[in-house]
Formats: sequence, structure tokens, C-alpha cells
Amino acid sequence: MDTNDFKEALKSGKLSGVYIFAGEEEYLVRYYLKSLRDAIGIDDAFAVFNNPVFDGEEIDFGAIAEAVKAPPMMADFKLIEWRHADFNALREQGHAQLEELVSLCEEHSYSIVAFTAGGDGLDFGTQNKPSAFIKKFGKLQGINILRFEKSTENQLYAWLKRHFEAHGVSVTLDTVKALVFRSGRSMDVLAAEVEKLAALAHARGKDTVTPEDVGEVASSTPECDTYALSNAILERNRQKAYFALEEMKIKRVDPIAAMGMIARTFDDLTVVAHLLDEGRGMNEIKALLGMNEYKLKIYMSAAKRYGAERLSKIVESLAKADSGAKFGGVTGYTAVELFISQNL
Repeated sequence: MDTNDFKEALKSGKLSGVYIFAGEEEYLVRYYLKSLRDAIGIDDAFAVFNNPVFDGEEIDFGAIAEAVKAPPMMADFKLIEWRHADFNALREQGHAQLEELVSLCEEHSYSIVAFTAGGDGLDFGTQNKPSAFIKKFGKLQGINILRFEKSTENQLYAWLKRHFEAHGVSVTLDTVKALVFRSGRSMDVLAAEVEKLAALAHARGKDTVTPEDVGEVASSTPECDTYALSNAILERNRQKAYFALEEMKIKRVDPIAAMGMIARTFDDLTVVAHLLDEGRGMNEIKALLGMNEYKLKIYMSAAKRYGAERLSKIVESLAKADSGAKFGGVTGYTAVELFISQNL
């Protein structure tokens, strides 16, 4: 079953049997489970009877069976949930118990069972070589398996745009690209950032969120913790670089890590600059380097600001600074500051 089929079943009310919501995108796993719960219409007053919830990697099929057999209280249907199941741990006996559960739900049609499994909880295999579990249960009547893989960038952009609009603000493509670049790809994290940015816009009497707003308040991922120094390099702004270094000193970031980040930034800039000199376009460079589109735009602008020849010389000086530090030369943050003073 795919999500479109599931949405149609929700609309028509034709819900029955066993559902498995699985995959790496846990935000969507929880979202679609909630959609099922809402469609069934669980009354909070009777949730203890009509929506029993179990948790754990090891599935207790006996406990689920008992819940399935018990009729709902003051309702037509009940939903039994088992969260964080590990289907990969099931052996032949577990597979047989799952088949029995499907038959039991057919017998007690007022009961619907929903499992959730994280990215490690159900091996799907590949399209050409599905796992043994998917081969056995993927097309078994009475069991519906929905897979939620990590969203692509374009899927995230579209989802973010809808999410912002639901909070009453509009965004451009550059804004959502900036947010993914800065805060990462976790939908849980991004949902929280959308709420924060939308609240900021409303507080300021605005109905739009801009890339500048993202840079001002959005939380950065661990990969972006050196964002300020990297950004200073890309802007070729020496003063900003010194401020960023002071912050890194306060946080006790290893100067070797700082120099490593500088090296990676200039290595990437140099590659981009030479590809631009070869006449390569943005789409071609993106495909070659696998770089985030928003990040690539920034790097392309910075590469033009430095020039390929200048960047090649900077990379050479980085190699000399690294070699000097290893053989008795200037080390620590002094070496980093000296490099910045000579090259930005």
C-alpha cells in the first residue's frame, strides 16, 4: 500500500486489518499513525479501552490478540498500537504469529492493529531484491505496509512551503533551501523551526519569512556549528572571521578542527572555481559534487570573488601551514589567525 491508497482508505472509511508504518522518516510514521487514529475517531474518555498502546522492540502477540478480541467500549471500532517494533528479529514462529493476528483481525473486524518501526526495525530490501519479510507479507491480504523513506530535497522544500503556509506565512524557494542547509533534514527539527520562524514573523507584523530570518534565528546542525567562520571565509570578511574564531575559542573548539574546516572550505571553493572556469553550469557542478543547491550558490559567488588562481595559491599555503605546524612551526589558534590575516 502506498500513501495515496492509504489516504483514499481514510476518506472512504474502509479501514481494517493490520497496518505497519515503517521507515527512516519517523515524523511521517507518526503523522500517518495519527491520521489513522483520527479517522477511527478515538474518544479520549474511552481511550484506555479503545486505543491500547504497547511499546518495545519485541512484539507480544499474545497481548495484542487479547486486545483485539475485546470489543470496543461505546464505539464501533478500536485501534491497538504497538510502537517501535523490530520485525527483523521475527523468526518463523513470529511470522506465523503475525499471520494469525491478521486472521484474528478479520474475525474481529471492529479491531484495527497498527505497528510502527523505525529505520532499523524493518528491512525492506531493494526494489529488485525485496527482503524475506516483504516477500512474505508485502502482498498478503489484511496487512498493509507503508514505507516512509528519507525525503528528497525537493520533497522537503514542498513540505516546508506547505507547513509555513499552514502557519499563515509565505516563503520563497530560497528561504526553504536556506532552512534545510542550516537546520538539516530532520522533519522533526524542521517542523519546530517552522513554528519558531512563523511566530517571529507574526510578532514583527510580517506575513513572510526570508532567508535573512533563517540566518538570524534558525538553529544550526552540528555540521553548521562552524557556520560563522565558514561564512566569513565565503564573504572574504577578515573581521567576521576573527569574531568567529573568538567564539570558537570560548567553546574550546580544537584549533586543528578549525584549520581542517578552513581547508575543506577552500578545497571545495577551489574545485568550484575551476569547474566554473571550465564553463560548467550550476546543474552540472551540483551533479558532480553532490552539493546542496543553496550551498552551491553561495560557493559559486565566493569562488568568483576569490578567483581560481588565488584559491589555488591559498590551498598551497594551507598545505605549507599544516606541514610547518607538524615540524616545529606556528601552531594552535595563532597559526589559524596568521593564515586568515594573510589570505582573507
